[in-house]
Amino acid sequence: MANDPANAMPASLDPGQRDAARWFTLALASIAVAGTLAIVLVVGRLPGISEIVITDVDFAKRSLVVHVNLALAVWFFSFLAGLFCLLPGARKIRTSPLAVALATLGTLLFVSTIFVPSATPILCNYVPALHHWLFLTGIALFGVGVALNFLDARMLPVAVASPHVPPEARFGLRAAGLIYLCAMITFAGAYATNADSLLVRQPAATDVQYIESVKAYFEYLFWGGGHVLQIANETAMVAAWLILLSRVIRKSAVPVGAASGLFLLLMLPTAFGPWLSFGAHDRTWFTRMMQFGIFPAVSVFIIWCFAGVFRARASLRPGDLKSPAFVGFCTSAAMTVIGYLLGASIRGSDTLIPAHYHVAIGAVSAAFMALLLTLLPEFGRPLSSLRMRKLATWQPLLFGIGQTIFAAGLAIAGAQRKVYGKEQVVDTTKRYTGLIVMGTGGGIALVGGILFIVIVVAALRAVRRVKSQSSHD
Repeated sequence: MANDPANAMPASLDPGQRDAARWFTLALASIAVAGTLAIVLVVGRLPGISEIVITDVDFAKRSLVVHVNLALAVWFFSFLAGLFCLLPGARKIRTSPLAVALATLGTLLFVSTIFVPSATPILCNYVPALHHWLFLTGIALFGVGVALNFLDARMLPVAVASPHVPPEARFGLRAAGLIYLCAMITFAGAYATNADSLLVRQPAATDVQYIESVKAYFEYLFWGGGHVLQIANETAMVAAWLILLSRVIRKSAVPVGAASGLFLLLMLPTAFGPWLSFGAHDRTWFTRMMQFGIFPAVSVFIIWCFAGVFRARASLRPGDLKSPAFVGFCTSAAMTVIGYLLGASIRGSDTLIPAHYHVAIGAVSAAFMALLLTLLPEFGRPLSSLRMRKLATWQPLLFGIGQTIFAAGLAIAGAQRKVYGKEQVVDTTKRYTGLIVMGTGGGIALVGGILFIVIVVAALRAVRRVKSQSSHD
């Protein structure tokens, strides 16, 4: 199904690929900047170093806000938007060019807020924010841009073959897009049922009561939709698994009908999101939605996918199990299971929560990284050398190991959440050890992320060299 990376040559892209390439470019840029900001965050938690390096705690927190929104919102949903563009469908009217322009503008706006000292960090769950009109305008534009991309004819199934997305994954990508739209409606419901007078003025640093009110406002605003977005992430991750395995075993790992039924099982609970939000219901319902809406279907997908590979073992070619596609799938699936175990261990509000969260979202990142490396030859961007192809095979695993060690350190530390520099209290050996483990894992994950960027850039540069040589011949 996929071109041989060693022999693939640059080819002209169809409209869907061009749309996807724009979204993938935004996704890559976001993960690169997020990785740079991650250095600040890792250093900001290392005992003995953080107090020296992080002298401006608010800057560290602004970095955290921008990092999370780049690493989760922009990276995940730009990549999903790009995959969606690869679906077959009517191309006469495409929303993607305008959509990616709005999303890019929004991203630039909210990232620039990191340099605004008056932008108060609001470290709420799922969508941390900076209390400043520039950030809020930027994040809204990005959200609208991605939503516009899904309001496209590709959302309607058509009986047309696609060289990029196998049939069993198509419903999953459409389901992820619909869940994203459902999350936007859920955010709108929270806004409509919440008092927005708190946004009238900017809080002073000493106005503690007002700042706490602002935190409560944003926590309510982003809570429900944030939970729905996590289900969109998981749905997109599973669709990525199916695309990856189609390159490994060259047939469906999960039958189309069964895959569609499981994706529908993932999607259905999110339909209650807008109802819960507009009705201002108890927010614990969103937690239950995520707890019981993800585990059953995704667990069945994991078992079925491995069973599909086992059944196809006789037809596997040498190297199939040492490809970025298979290693990336295994890494992502393993991290998903670890995330389940950590999530089941949560009993209070300490660093076990972000430990679970970082493994879960790391699983999504590992799948997306492996998939982009797998898709490069199909975009006329083959990996440039045997060395790069070997590095591409192990890059998702390196990133996954680092992210898992990082999460283990957080779980061991049991420390305060979202504190940096002089705010952090390291008063026990266990906490000290946990933070050191966390820093080590964060460094490994960062190396894995940098390697991902290096491999992709090397593929792009190799194509430019080929074109340059051709023009001189």
